Amino acid sequence: EPQTRSPEFTHENPLETRNICFFSTNCVEGTARGIVISTGDRTVMGRIASLASGLEVGRTPIAMEIEHFIRLITGVGVFL
Repeated sequence: EPQTRSPEFTHENPLETRNICFFSTNCVEGTARGIVISTGDRTVMGRIASLASGLEVGRTPIAMEIEHFIRLITGVGVFL
């Protein structure tokens, strides 16, 4: 949905001001000029990605049950 922007800051924090544009924002009418305030891992999306990649993936109960079932079937197959 189209939104108007102005050059004035509406908040001291650059991420909270109303005139900020994020990645893939399109200017469809008029002209625009901007400055880059963060890139890479220092962006909001970069921080989210680094937090998500730092999570340890534990074994789920269903994964443990499947592993137990496979061992059981393998054992039965070996002895037959």
